[in-house]
Amino acid sequence: MVGVSQWLLGEWSRIGRRDVGFRLGLKIGSRRGKTPKRKVLAFYDALEDRALMATVGYDYILSGFKWANPSRITYSFPPDGVMWEAGKNVLNTTFDTKFGNAWQGEIARALATWQSVANINIVPAPDGRYDWNSLGQSQGDSKFGDIRIGGYPFGGNKKTLAQAYFPPPQGATAGGDVQINTSMSFQINGQYDLFSVVLHETGHSLGLNHSENAATVMAATYGGVRSGLTDGDIAGIQAIYGARKLDVYQSQGLGLSANLPIDLTSGLVSTNTATAGGASLTKIGDVEWFSFVAPSYASGSWNVTAGAANVSMLSPEVSVYDASMNLLARAGDPSSWSSDATAAVSSIVPGQRYYVSVKGTTSDVFSVGAYNLTISLPKGSPSTPRPTPTPTPTPNPTPNPWPTTPPVIVSPTAPVVNSNAVNALPDRFESNDVIGAATRIGRSNQFSVTGLSLHSATDVDYFMFQNATAGTFQIVASGAAIQVLNPRGGLVAQGVGSVNASVPRNATVYVRVVSANSAPLSQYGLSIALQSQARQTPLPRTPLPRTPLPRTPLPRTPLPRTPLPRTPLPRTPLPPWFALPRFALHRYALRLVAPPTNPPRPAHQEIAAAPLPEAHWIPRAWNTRMRLVATG
Repeated sequence: MVGVSQWLLGEWSRIGRRDVGFRLGLKIGSRRGKTPKRKVLAFYDALEDRALMATVGYDYILSGFKWANPSRITYSFPPDGVMWEAGKNVLNTTFDTKFGNAWQGEIARALATWQSVANINIVPAPDGRYDWNSLGQSQGDSKFGDIRIGGYPFGGNKKTLAQAYFPPPQGATAGGDVQINTSMSFQINGQYDLFSVVLHETGHSLGLNHSENAATVMAATYGGVRSGLTDGDIAGIQAIYGARKLDVYQSQGLGLSANLPIDLTSGLVSTNTATAGGASLTKIGDVEWFSFVAPSYASGSWNVTAGAANVSMLSPEVSVYDASMNLLARAGDPSSWSSDATAAVSSIVPGQRYYVSVKGTTSDVFSVGAYNLTISLPKGSPSTPRPTPTPTPTPNPTPNPWPTTPPVIVSPTAPVVNSNAVNALPDRFESNDVIGAATRIGRSNQFSVTGLSLHSATDVDYFMFQNATAGTFQIVASGAAIQVLNPRGGLVAQGVGSVNASVPRNATVYVRVVSANSAPLSQYGLSIALQSQARQTPLPRTPLPRTPLPRTPLPRTPLPRTPLPRTPLPRTPLPPWFALPRFALHRYALRLVAPPTNPPRPAHQEIAAAPLPEAHWIPRAWNTRMRLVATG
């Protein structure tokens, strides 16, 4: 739970509910009542190549929250009618009526802007009729996206444009969700620009707090139409997830130009399909090159697909060339994002070398992101292939950027796989390549982790667990070599596919998983289970001798009796009118007499002379009075 003063934020901020977490909203007014400067910031195509002059605590402030799997963060739009915290979601109807389909492109552009400068990939996902903060997984839930974007009128609130929650853990599934105030007059490239507002709110969804620099996108108040991120915004998001990195091929110097393409020839020797998984365009304007020699069985039409659907926000363009760099086919849709592009070629010549280039269909943020490249040849008879020669192409003089010298074809050690391992992509725990970064899977006697992969022959996965009971544990990872290590790295047991290890109670155990045949493993699961519990020899139970304790009577000492002091009470003398003889007290009675009159009435003597047996209360209207008199 986060607590920030309202003055510090300069906007409406509160704890939604104790089981939900902290959300931030973008307000219209300035922090101290001043009109915000509406300054349009310049957008730089390759900001990550420049030195970012930003100061933490001023240009950017981190929330302390981040997504556990930044390689695949999904977003979705819930349908209208579901409860969206304080109201029913009406975002789709409101924006469809006003903008048509353009509003979804503006929101996608905001998310792609963050992806273009950070080591993350964002993917659109379907959504269903589930209320806000429904029960489910905080990330990776199949029912809806990790970041759900909805909206409703904020009940008369004309100050807050939108609000968002930080990444998990925030409630059940509220982490990262965005709520847009549909009662505000949003526009595209105008007052209350939709892209600018969502760019700010999704910054919160990814883990950034409000900055103190009013020129940044993450400033607490609306600052006009934005065209991109500032240095402070970029430094902030990269402080959480890091800058975008070269993919596994580019880090080896492959694919950066047509002179050193990524060679996929070996993947087509025994199958019709080869896939290069985990490819990526790191910055705006990047182009990645591939190449292959057509096998002898190839004939007829074939195609090449650059697939970014369900991988990133990239809008890819794929082009195919022959050995002389003549364009054979090209495909791409600049109006789409997170999509696939397939270039179809009508014929193929066995033994001929072909080149493939992949870049973005646009020159903006949609030209950055991860993808997979797949080459699909006609179905022939690849089961008994003949050796495929590697010809030396004779280049024709061509203008740049095509190579003017024969390309050097290098077989990469990155995950170039055949159709049997098309999905050999880095898994969600890819950073666990060393024992110090081992994936912690908890403390129990039984575990199961699925969706793992060894994306290359040299890939290593480390896992760490603690057992609750001493005994023999069976560790299974089909198709992989397993080593069980102690906390000092000493070998406890090893095997292929399955291994048994005797583990003491409450021990910390490390599991090292590598390829068993020096080849990528597209998918495997790790299971750990207690097979037999260690028998513990019970200690002999020796009964303790029962010696009765001596009973010593307690001495009875009488308590001293101290007489209480007798202090005589003070005697208060009675008033003179009450000083009557004691012997005559019983002869006194209460008589009723009438007030004297002048002259006396006869009734006065009669009433006074008659003794009263008991006291009688006379009504006040008689004007009587009570008096004590003697009877004799």
